[in-house]
Amino acid sequence: MPKTHSGFFKLLSARSRVEILMLLRQHTNLTVDDLATRLGLSVPTVSRHLQLLRMQELVTFRQDAQTRFYKVNEEEIGSRMAAFMKDLDLSLPVG
Repeated sequence: MPKTHSGFFKLLSARSRVEILMLLRQHTNLTVDDLATRLGLSVPTVSRHLQLLRMQELVTFRQDAQTRFYKVNEEEIGSRMAAFMKDLDLSLPVG
């Protein structure tokens, strides 16, 4: 899937996906079960959200036996935001 600004922001338009990213920023290396419990969502729903986030490289995981531990890919998110700002010829305010 090509990385586009519209694809990036469409992905972030789902509240559950933003909440997943926020939880992963607060608590690194959460599992699908951890996320589902904290969000009050089903494991299949969280798994689908994580799959979409992985496709855009916004989350990464490490596998330990049968368990995947997810974390936010801060570099990719920062890069995507910076590219968006650059394409709009905007800069972040300093201070």
